Amino acid sequence: MEFNKFSYRGIQDLCRIHHRDIYLSLDREKLKTVLENRRVRFISPLGYFDYAYFGEFTFEGDVMILWTKKSEYTRFHKSGLDSHTLWSLVPVIYAGVDTRLRDDQKQEIFTGDVVSCKGYTSFVRYFGKSTVPGLAGDNCEILLDKTGSIHKEGTVFSGISQSLFKEYHIESLYWPRAQFVPFGLSRDEVIDKAAQAKKQPTFSDDFNPQRRGRKLVYQDISEVLKEGDILCYFAGEPDEEDVDNTRNVYADNIPDNYMGEEYAIELVVTEHYYDSMAYSVGQFLQYAHERPDKTFILCDFKGALAIREYEEQRTALQFHEWYEYNIPNVILPFWIFNNLSGLDMIGRD
Repeated sequence: MEFNKFSYRGIQDLCRIHHRDIYLSLDREKLKTVLENRRVRFISPLGYFDYAYFGEFTFEGDVMILWTKKSEYTRFHKSGLDSHTLWSLVPVIYAGVDTRLRDDQKQEIFTGDVVSCKGYTSFVRYFGKSTVPGLAGDNCEILLDKTGSIHKEGTVFSGISQSLFKEYHIESLYWPRAQFVPFGLSRDEVIDKAAQAKKQPTFSDDFNPQRRGRKLVYQDISEVLKEGDILCYFAGEPDEEDVDNTRNVYADNIPDNYMGEEYAIELVVTEHYYDSMAYSVGQFLQYAHERPDKTFILCDFKGALAIREYEEQRTALQFHEWYEYNIPNVILPFWIFNNLSGLDMIGRD
C-alpha cells in the first residue's frame, strides 16, 4: 500500500527508504528536502513538544527514534537500536508534521492538532493521496484550505500515556472522533480537552522526568565515584623484565582499597602515541555508550603517562567525541573538559 508521504505511515516509509543515508548521517541538509523541509513534531522524554527535520529521526517498529547529540536528551539513549555510532538514539512520541497552514491567530497547524473549521471540530491529518490536510469527520474528510477560517483549539496529546514512548499506537489519539459517536464526547468537551494540551502535552499518569543528570567531570574522584560505578583506567602490556607478567596500569588516583568493578582501556604506547590513544578512547566510548545504564569513571592518567602541560590540549583532543556527542555516562577528569571547551571556543585545526 502506498501512503501519503505526509502521513504518519508515509513518513515511516520514507525513513525505511532512506534508512542507509540516515544511519550514516550523510548530508542531513539534503535529507530535509525529502519532506520538503517541513518540521516533524515530537514529544521529548522531558515531556514537552520539540521538533526535528527528516534525517534526524527514524522508527523502531512504530516508535519514533530521535538521532541526537543534544545534551538534554543523550541520557535517554536506548542501547540495542543500532551499533557503531556515538549518536544517541532516543525514543520519542511522534506528534505530527507541519501542514504549512496557519489558523486565524497565525498559529502553525500540525497534524495531530485539534481545530475547528466549517462547523466541525476534529484532528488534522493527511488522508489518502491528497496533499491537502483535512479533519477526520463522520465517515468523511473535511479538507482544509488557506482561505477558510481555521481555529486551533489544542492538540490530541491530552491525557496521553507515557507508555507511548515504548509502544506507539496512533489510533489511541483519535479520541476527538468520539463526538460523532452516539453518547460520545460533545464538541465542547473535545475543545476543552484539546485546550489542555495546546502548548504542551499532558499525561494521564504521573510523569515527572528527572531533568538533572550526574556531573560529567571531577576535580577529585571521590566527588563522583558511587557504589555500582565502573572505575576505568588505561592499561598496557607488561614490561619485558616483569617476571610476574603484570601489565602496567596508568592511573593516578585509584582509591585505596577499591573493591568495585573495573574496566581496563587497552593502550599500546608506541611512537604513534596519539593515534594509539585515539583508537583506545574511541573503543572505550563505544563500549560505554552501548551500556547507558552503567556509569564509567575514568581515572586521571596525567602523572602516570607523564603528560606535560604543553601536551594537555593535544591529549584532551583525543576525547573530542565524548564532548561532541555528549556521552553522559562517562565521567572524566576536569582538565580534559577544560581543554576541550577552550578549543571549542577558539576553534581547532
